[in-house]
Amino acid sequence: MRWRNRGELGQVEPGTLQKVKTHDSQELWEGDVRRRLKRIGTAVCALGFVGAWAVATAQGRAGAGKPALWRTYDMIVNLQNLPRTYTCDQLWYEFHDILVRLGAWPYSISILPYHCSPSPGGDLKSPDVEVRFQLPFFLQGAAAKSAPSQAVVRTIRLAPGEPKTVQTSDCQLLQQIDATMLANIVAHVDSENFHCSAGPPRSAHFGVTLTLPVAVKMPTLSTTSAPAPR
Repeated sequence: MRWRNRGELGQVEPGTLQKVKTHDSQELWEGDVRRRLKRIGTAVCALGFVGAWAVATAQGRAGAGKPALWRTYDMIVNLQNLPRTYTCDQLWYEFHDILVRLGAWPYSISILPYHCSPSPGGDLKSPDVEVRFQLPFFLQGAAAKSAPSQAVVRTIRLAPGEPKTVQTSDCQLLQQIDATMLANIVAHVDSENFHCSAGPPRSAHFGVTLTLPVAVKMPTLSTTSAPAPR
């Protein structure tokens, strides 16, 4: 089943401008003034109504999430035979920015790269990355009544520039992350495109699109979480 999130914004038709005729008669002029003042009063009331509607709509959207709970993931990603060397710092930022883009709670993210090169010119191309993070998942039934969080469905794309740390030379890195870390989270893969062995420029056009629950609001303190399923 393909999840979609295709919310539509309401549209308001623009008002119609009308010409106002002028008259030489004083009586007609006074009547015209009264009519104009009435229109101004009506417009002010309408603006007040539109403003109240906009606030109510924003509040409704903010509270439109479904009951959710944060799930803790703890895994080791074994990267194999990457075409280029990644330092431990580079891997830390690659994983961190991907997790943030997916909606992971920033305070829950813990990343420990090892077996990685201390410098870009090193020969270590099969590093390991231990990652721990939290993502929300939807609750149903009785558990939903006491849910500590709310989440909505969002579609997220990972590709060069999304996030910025993913470069056009990271095709195999993202492909292996997709096959390991992303394969173990609660998400639906809408599309994926990896032609890493094709060589440039085709190999530079890669990415994966996922649909997953994203929290309406990030928690400020430690919250109840569930372990990832084994």
